[in-house]
Amino acid sequence: MGKSHFQIDEAIISTIRLLAKKGSTIVELGSGTGTKILSSEYTVYSVEDNEEWVGHCEKANYIHAPLIELESNSRLRWYDPEILKKSLPEHYSLLLIDGPFGENGRDGLLTHLDIFDSEIPIVIDDTLRSHECRIAREMAFLLNRPLYVFWNFSIIVPKLLSQKTLAGIQRYALQNLENEDEQYLKRYLHRKAPLLPIDTAAWKQIERDSQSDRKRIEMIESSFTWRIGRMITRPLWPIHKLRSMIRKKRR
Repeated sequence: MGKSHFQIDEAIISTIRLLAKKGSTIVELGSGTGTKILSSEYTVYSVEDNEEWVGHCEKANYIHAPLIELESNSRLRWYDPEILKKSLPEHYSLLLIDGPFGENGRDGLLTHLDIFDSEIPIVIDDTLRSHECRIAREMAFLLNRPLYVFWNFSIIVPKLLSQKTLAGIQRYALQNLENEDEQYLKRYLHRKAPLLPIDTAAWKQIERDSQSDRKRIEMIESSFTWRIGRMITRPLWPIHKLRSMIRKKRR
């Protein structure tokens, strides 16, 4: 996809599975061979400027949006905004940014964020490259959303991710890093190996520990004692809220 319609990394596919419910609708900017994998699990709307790639995957819903010079900046060429406004689905659960490809850049996205849903996770591929990294950073700033940066992709989300989800994404990213082509890494990184050893097992353990903590909390919240305590203290909640408001006014 991002690399001349190459397949997106397995880490990104695994990340999407964590962030979007299977069977839901997702939108991707930039089609490629990875679209086939995604469309087997999701309803995919794939925005593509290259007509030769439209229809490459039979199950995907393609939106052919040629690159045009934008009225706001004639130096920028990006997907035709009017086509996107008319063709994007009304509801979708995730946005994947992996296009347009190459020298055309993705700056046009920054002036057309209003076209897209900002209340969903946004995954930006190839942010180990300076251009994509800048796009991700500016998007997070403009949307006032948390930005999570992994070694080769970034995520913008409407609310903070759980420790379990973050540990899972980091593990997938590191697994992909271990299998990445050495020459590819040399193009973007000063060193081909990290200073500290990669330990995916440690992140897997964090996932397990987070899951165990969540189960313990659920057990406590479902206990009879906890429910009785809630009932007893409920009449005090308005008083507590009023005291908090008074403290804020005094400050």
